[in-house]
Amino acid sequence: MTEEHRSDGRSIDEILAEARAELDKTPDGPQQAAEPGTPEPDDFTPDFGHTFDDYGEFEEPQPEEELPPEPPRKRHKRIVPLFVKIILYVVIVAVVSVGAGYAAWACATDVLAFGRSSDTIQVTVPENASLDAIADMLHDNGLIQYPWLFKLYCKFTHSAGRMDAGTYELAYNYDYHALVSGMTESGGTRTTVRVMLPEGATCAQIFALLEKNEVCTAEKLGESAANTHFDYWFLEDIPYGETNRLEGFLFPDTYDFYVNDDPDRVLEKLLSNFNRKFSDDASAQLETLNTALAERWTAKGYDESYIEAHRMTIYDLVTVASMIEKETASAKESSTIASVIYNRLCDPANYPYLNIDATIVYALGGVDGALTYEDTQIDSPYNTYNRTGLPAGPISNPGLSSISAALNPADTSYYYYALDDSTGLHHFSESYDEHQAFLAGQNDA
Repeated sequence: MTEEHRSDGRSIDEILAEARAELDKTPDGPQQAAEPGTPEPDDFTPDFGHTFDDYGEFEEPQPEEELPPEPPRKRHKRIVPLFVKIILYVVIVAVVSVGAGYAAWACATDVLAFGRSSDTIQVTVPENASLDAIADMLHDNGLIQYPWLFKLYCKFTHSAGRMDAGTYELAYNYDYHALVSGMTESGGTRTTVRVMLPEGATCAQIFALLEKNEVCTAEKLGESAANTHFDYWFLEDIPYGETNRLEGFLFPDTYDFYVNDDPDRVLEKLLSNFNRKFSDDASAQLETLNTALAERWTAKGYDESYIEAHRMTIYDLVTVASMIEKETASAKESSTIASVIYNRLCDPANYPYLNIDATIVYALGGVDGALTYEDTQIDSPYNTYNRTGLPAGPISNPGLSSISAALNPADTSYYYYALDDSTGLHHFSESYDEHQAFLAGQNDA
């Protein structure tokens, strides 16, 4: 190629050589270019001037510290294979489900009494029994299986306070609702017992008999008799406080009572029977009796004040009837026994004491064998050997025949009687001498 020239007559090669020479003369100029293929010196540091002053001094990055190699992770061998775990899970869920279902079925069976016998059993709910006690009693008698469930039912249905004290006839196939209803006075079938109260029994004897038949305890009956207000006209003037307060008015008869009955209700039944038996006709007869007695007292010279003070009340009449009941050997002599009592009452000047042995027996609370003289001296308001007139009150609970005899005494002149061993009946005498002669004959026999 032809060599090119500038206008000053120099060639391009000359100009380049001249410029290179100038650069070599500069102190900070570039270094001699290395020959191609020659490696750069190790201490070469590029000079960037003040370009990177704002970034601080450059530090060579340090190589990261090498961590020890991580040990290879051990692969544990499965103790239970996965498919076995799945089977176990299914089995556990099934068992829990079956168990829950069985528990629910067992509870339902107990509440609804499925599959149980129709046999019955007597159970007793005590006075003031708690729900816990009732549930335990039902469980002990085989009527429920789960006391806690029965208590939960009662609380949920608000029936915990509905059950009444008493003895009831319950069936094994009663569900919870029937059990609760069966232990209430209104809906339950309470166990009853029939008791015959004999004529002439005292209150104490009646209470003991009722206790023996599980109607009520004698103690509770005595407390009720002493303190409970019974609204009957014939009890109006009788003071409270004594267990024999109702003596004479517990009418002897045959009754059906609940087992473990309420004492007030028991006595109410006896008193209401007396009220029915002592009819309006009997009240009219009592007035007739008082009229006849007043005439006899008048004939003996007693004034109106004495007669008024000694008029026979219903309480006096029952007192006489109670003595007749205890002294009579046979109903056919009841009115004659009554005549002896009234004959003495109408002649207190000559016969101030009735001398009724049965009143001594009552005062002593019963005796074994014959009375002694010491017995007749007992200090008691019931002792008719040293207390004038009638004793303090009735000495027994008379029957209808004795009450009728007290209302309708025979018209006699007898003042004494004594048991005739040969007949088993009483021998009546008009005078003391006749009476003593009869007794002497009994002793000689």
